Amino acid sequence: MLTATTNLLAVAGVFGIGLIIGLVVLMTAEEALTAVAKTAARDIAGSFWVGLLWQLLAGPLLAVLLVACAITIIGILMIPIAALAWALAYAGAFTLGILAVALVIGRALAGRGASSSERGAALRGLAVGLATLSLIWFGAAVAAKVPVAGAIARLIAVAFTWAVATVGLGAVVKSRMGVAQLSMRFGASRFGMTGFASRWGAASTTMNTEVAAPGWQTPTPVQGVVAARRPVSTDNGTGNGAEL
Repeated sequence: MLTATTNLLAVAGVFGIGLIIGLVVLMTAEEALTAVAKTAARDIAGSFWVGLLWQLLAGPLLAVLLVACAITIIGILMIPIAALAWALAYAGAFTLGILAVALVIGRALAGRGASSSERGAALRGLAVGLATLSLIWFGAAVAAKVPVAGAIARLIAVAFTWAVATVGLGAVVKSRMGVAQLSMRFGASRFGMTGFASRWGAASTTMNTEVAAPGWQTPTPVQGVVAARRPVSTDNGTGNGAEL
């Protein structure tokens, strides 16, 4: 009985920590969370396979990174930092992915709500989604005292959580690639980089170089500068060369 209570408290604690982290992510990186959630909702199978691929590549890519660091003496000293950064990057991607999938599940179950704001609806969906994911572990904790049923319930909870994390990781990877492609194609004006886009956008347009028009030309607002005839003096020459 004490073990079941401890497991329930552990699940409740994980749910509370996840809700706090989700609130922080929602307040600081709402656009990224929404982008990952939309990617996961639109292509669950594709996100799963991409996430599985990146899980399989985690070890080889880390090995390549460490070998690259070991080439130089300074790189050898940077190996612990590189390994820590790699682990934090994967942990952050998994966390963001799980929160995004929880948001999708919560929005599907609870809806948006007629009177809620966009952030309020996202917070409610995130809470409902995390609670739904926690229910599986609550069931596994309750069934832990039964030998066979407890093992099966825990296996189901682990498999479901792994599947959710895999879909979330794939959605993180796919959403970041999509943002990069859109940034290259459309100048990234829709992703908060308007100044960068305007500078690169100007380079792709036809160059408009303004040249100061001589005094005998007539500027027009439609076609730029239209040449007019050079004014010619109508006075008769005096023969002393003054008209030259």
